[in-house]
Amino acid sequence: MLELQNIHKCYGKTEVLRGVSITVERGATVALIGPSGCGKSTAIRIAVGLANADNGNVIFDGESMGRKRDQWQSLRRRVGYVIQEGGLFPHMTARGNVTVMARELRWSHAKITDRLDELAALTHFPADALDRYPSELSGGQRQRVALMRALMLDPDVLLLDEPLGALDPMIRYELQDELKSIFAALGKAVLMVTHDLAEAAFFSDRIVLMREGMIEQSGSFEHLRDKPTTDFVSRFVTAQRGHERNGSGES
Repeated sequence: MLELQNIHKCYGKTEVLRGVSITVERGATVALIGPSGCGKSTAIRIAVGLANADNGNVIFDGESMGRKRDQWQSLRRRVGYVIQEGGLFPHMTARGNVTVMARELRWSHAKITDRLDELAALTHFPADALDRYPSELSGGQRQRVALMRALMLDPDVLLLDEPLGALDPMIRYELQDELKSIFAALGKAVLMVTHDLAEAAFFSDRIVLMREGMIEQSGSFEHLRDKPTTDFVSRFVTAQRGHERNGSGES
């Protein structure tokens, strides 16, 4: 469904991505994880066309996207994108944020209303909060609005960049369960960035561990844990699991 082929990206003299290749099939969830600055967010921005690769290809549904503007505009209608803290427009209500692209595309009022009702039910978003502004919503509600906005046009692919990273632990825990259920129900291709190995293992069919702009190892959590291919993989898994144990012991 979505494929990054041998992607290279530099900012100035800094190589951010060095030959990264990732494939996400329909119905699968792939998690990108790694230390800060490893290139995972840049990879997802290239996948959605917000940054251009210096070399390599983005393949969407079998078609190379190239650099033509109209191709990327068409792609963005088939891709839902959620960033950390949601990226909502503060001057629009929840309803306005969710429906902004549908209104731009001149959907009928009835079609917009039906789709909005469907998404509110799917994400367990209270109908009486649709006319509130982002500043009047909780963190969990803002993330639900961001997810509804990403799903409004019924995209083939979902891209999520640290979608739960800014939430407090209790809200994050609740939304993890709901998001996983949503992914399973919709059967879309999902590529997500997270800094949390436990979260990556919970959501994904495959984890892609990155380091310094390259893929260090790819596979299931059990594969990374039991068969690390480098010392870095072993140290990363050990450090993450140690962090989980320390966190679970806090009052």
